[in-house]
Amino acid sequence: MNTLNKKYFFYITLLLIYILLVPPSYASSNTEPELQSRFGDWRVFKYTANSKELCYIASSPVKQDPSDKAWNPNFFIKKIDDESHNQPSLYAGYNFKKETPVTIKILNSTFSMSPMDKHAWLVTKDEEKKLVEAMKKGYQMIIKGTSEFETNTTDHYSLKGVTRSLQELKDICR
Repeated sequence: MNTLNKKYFFYITLLLIYILLVPPSYASSNTEPELQSRFGDWRVFKYTANSKELCYIASSPVKQDPSDKAWNPNFFIKKIDDESHNQPSLYAGYNFKKETPVTIKILNSTFSMSPMDKHAWLVTKDEEKKLVEAMKKGYQMIIKGTSEFETNTTDHYSLKGVTRSLQELKDICR
């Protein structure tokens, strides 16, 4: 074997050893969200990010106004920590008008979310807990917002399956 072939053989051998010995988990510690289950109009997802298991539930509106827009909003509740803290949030699919609140109505309760770009959150953990409890008791959630182009939007979410989805979230993400 000449010197060039020996060098080539050496590098190929090192490459093969690296490929065979490096675990796949080192290659990527992030995974795509994976559907775990579906209850009514709510879905439960699980994924890994930076070697940490994360879970959330999500739903899409059953009715939208205006109906001619392709915004595809989603409402999420993400399990934040090892406790039973669940963080509700909204992805609207459009940029909200700055400094204009997003409102949520469930039965006789109204909540105000703080928008930023295409997302909106409640301001305090107490409000988050109250919203989640209202969702368990209600049958419909109506979210109103205003786009940066001053289009008023109203999204109707079914709450069918939300209680069972929250229980599954608690069970699968510890």
